[in-house]
Amino acid sequence: MKIFNPAHFLRHISMPTLREFTDAHPLGQSLAIDWSLAQELLPTVVNDAVALLDATMQGAEMTQAERESVEYKLHLWHDDLRRAHLMSNDLSIQEFQTSCAGDREVQEAFASRAAREQSLWMLTFRDTAFRNAEMHIAFQAKSNGKYWKKHRIQPGLDPMQDRIKLDAFCHEVAKLYKSVGGGDGTHIEVSKRAADGSVQLTIYIEGPVTAIAHFSENSFKRINTRIALETALVYQPSTGFIETVVKGGAKNHGAVLELFGKHVVETAIKPEEIEKTRYKLNALRDGLMEPFEDWSAYGVEKVRLRRARFTPMGRTGISFQVEAPSAKDQDDAIRLALTGLKVHHSFESEYNMSSASVIVYTLATESRKAGHFSFDISATGSSTIKNLSDKNQPTALAVLRSLNVIEAEEVAA
Repeated sequence: MKIFNPAHFLRHISMPTLREFTDAHPLGQSLAIDWSLAQELLPTVVNDAVALLDATMQGAEMTQAERESVEYKLHLWHDDLRRAHLMSNDLSIQEFQTSCAGDREVQEAFASRAAREQSLWMLTFRDTAFRNAEMHIAFQAKSNGKYWKKHRIQPGLDPMQDRIKLDAFCHEVAKLYKSVGGGDGTHIEVSKRAADGSVQLTIYIEGPVTAIAHFSENSFKRINTRIALETALVYQPSTGFIETVVKGGAKNHGAVLELFGKHVVETAIKPEEIEKTRYKLNALRDGLMEPFEDWSAYGVEKVRLRRARFTPMGRTGISFQVEAPSAKDQDDAIRLALTGLKVHHSFESEYNMSSASVIVYTLATESRKAGHFSFDISATGSSTIKNLSDKNQPTALAVLRSLNVIEAEEVAA
């Protein structure tokens, strides 16, 4: 279920994970739960107890301070369940297992729990590892995007965790956003990834004043707030690769890297930008017919273009997007484009494919059922392949290589 719903999420949490999370949570002491009830009833009982507390709180005899405390705990309850929901996927579970590879208690807990319960267990008992994985995956979702750049600097640098120097780094970065209404408030989180030893610095900067509409105490209100602006940096000491997600263009990326060298690693650095490898999407113009090698070698049954966007070649003009049905046996987007356009020759010779959404249908194996996954790619080199699970990323790259979208050496890199 993509849309988060607390009641639906809790229906997938069984004992003892449900009680462990509830007892450990700040809201747990405010809930009266009869844990002797039948296990299949408990998720509904817990959800109803939270809903009842929320509904009756305003009429209860509480001081303002007590009411605000319960409101905050209710907010934490819903937010923690939402975070666990978002991290209940193969990529997140792999991150948890990697970061806790030597932790026997984690391995034993995971052996008897499904993905949702594993995520909730990690949030309850390994909150630091959970947050590190959460931050890393959030960065991955933005990598290869509009605000992302990758450079190479000296390897072996030590991103110190001296709070005074980190705070100084934050405040200097905040100055870059003064021209767009940024404030002086800053916050920084430092997280590490066990898989490659990379260190991630995530900076939150007080953004410009923004008016938002919301409901508070069942009343509609408008408030002024300052939504945080995010800047993130990931440095891998073993290779010297450093990735940044920064708004404001190449100038701001360079400024953040310079400040990182000055305040965090205390070394003058000379970043060498690593250009994105462009995807040769025009190789897909004839449709995803037969690959140049056997699909089954990668556990793939079929590949289709779900969406394809075309832009005029070498000039400004009308760009257009073609979207195909999701059914596996239907024509894909390029076939629909070729059959739907009246002037085939003009389309083929004067338009480039600028972006596409690819669906890969996998074969059934002993360890998993037949299924599918999808990813987006752009001719500029951006993609969402990093957001796929570890087992699907190599398959996606192999598919692109087979279709001549990328070269073999690019896959290895």
